[in-house]
Amino acid sequence: MATEKDLRDYLRLPLADTRARLAELIESGDAVPVSVEDWPAAYTAPGLRVPRQVASRALLCPFDSLIWTRERTERLFGMRFRLEIYVPEAKRVHGYYVLPFLLGETLVARVDLKADRQSGVLQVKAAHVETVAPDETAVELAQALRELADWLGLAEVVIGRRVRLANELRRACRAL
Repeated sequence: MATEKDLRDYLRLPLADTRARLAELIESGDAVPVSVEDWPAAYTAPGLRVPRQVASRALLCPFDSLIWTRERTERLFGMRFRLEIYVPEAKRVHGYYVLPFLLGETLVARVDLKADRQSGVLQVKAAHVETVAPDETAVELAQALRELADWLGLAEVVIGRRVRLANELRRACRAL
């Protein structure tokens, strides 16, 4: 499901091209206008069925197509996400290079990570929980952090002091 602006940004098309292609898709029946509360006009594929439950767990790069349009991220997930790499350290809210954490169909946390390759450590410099289920978030986040550390060839995940769910996350990491 997307607005015209979402499609234009995702496909990197000029406004006139987006409108022409969208009109063609609607005419052919390959796109269907839908009404979504508090959204501008939106469109979806015909016959789209919403799954009862989405089982997913992912640390998202700030440039992941699911979240790269910040306005859409806020509209879909209720998360105001900003990349803070160019913000002076003293003014950063969440960290230098923050990865939102998707659990199911909700962005439940954001983590500021650093891969210290010399020491073989994935540092969790900060973690900010967006939901009220820190125990479940910690267990799932610990698994995602372990998967990322393994993929990067890092032996250990170290939880820093600025982590709000530090105790739960440390406990979950030890259990893996």
